[in-house]
Amino acid sequence: MAPMNPADIVLTGIPRGGTTLACRLLGAAADTLALFEPMPVAALPTDPAAAAAAVARYFGAVRERALREGRVPSKHRAGRVPDNPYGERADDRQPRPWLVEEGDIAVDKPLSAAFRLVIKHNAAFTALLPQLGERFSPVGIVRNPLAVLASWHSVDLPVSHGRLPAGERLDRQLAQALAAQPDVLRRQILILDWFFARLQRWVPPSRLLRYEDVVASGGACLLRAVGAPAPEGAAVILHNRNASAQYDAAGIRVLAQALHQYAGASLQLYAAADIDALATGLIEAAGHGHD
Repeated sequence: MAPMNPADIVLTGIPRGGTTLACRLLGAAADTLALFEPMPVAALPTDPAAAAAAVARYFGAVRERALREGRVPSKHRAGRVPDNPYGERADDRQPRPWLVEEGDIAVDKPLSAAFRLVIKHNAAFTALLPQLGERFSPVGIVRNPLAVLASWHSVDLPVSHGRLPAGERLDRQLAQALAAQPDVLRRQILILDWFFARLQRWVPPSRLLRYEDVVASGGACLLRAVGAPAPEGAAVILHNRNASAQYDAAGIRVLAQALHQYAGASLQLYAAADIDALATGLIEAAGHGHD
């Protein structure tokens, strides 16, 4: 096995948990490229060791291409990694629109031969964390579980239906647990617990960051975690979108109650009071601050 390259960084975390924002923030740092889900992870071998080796080869190929061609693969919007791949929805009856596309983007900055390369994938990289941690420097992003659940109910993703194809493909135990659970909300909480448990076990504490802290620090804590310099110019101002009115607030109380009743690892980094405070905020943001 090749020695770990600290400049190769796998970025992972919970879907709709702030990893795309983290990818964009890291990509703004000097001598750093950060790519949003460029890999065809459905083609990875199901053997974890072989899959990790394939990820390592992919990092090498992207490094070479960035320096040779000045173009790299990434999901993007108008050639750039966005803060958020979803737009706002017109009403609660429609899912939020998907705004990004797949393809190549231009390398728009000078890079040294040892530039930082960050690649973000959520389910596949979280499933492979035990193996990827031997080769890469992982960074994980978590978010208030209620905000995540609320967001899952506003988009049309497999997690919105309680499934995680890339994770299930690489983790048979997760696939079996989800197949045995008929209730969609209970499956979603199983998926949340799976992410939280694996991230807490396999990502170093200094690199396991809360979305809320990333936003409050203007991304500074994220840059410190990977040793990247802050961009020159004015401080970055970010806005916490946990209590976004875009979320469907009709079932917020149900989601909060389900988390209190069924969640395990999801509540190890967030207190019950964090869930309840956000529930109040979500309901108020949606104009439903009454019983």
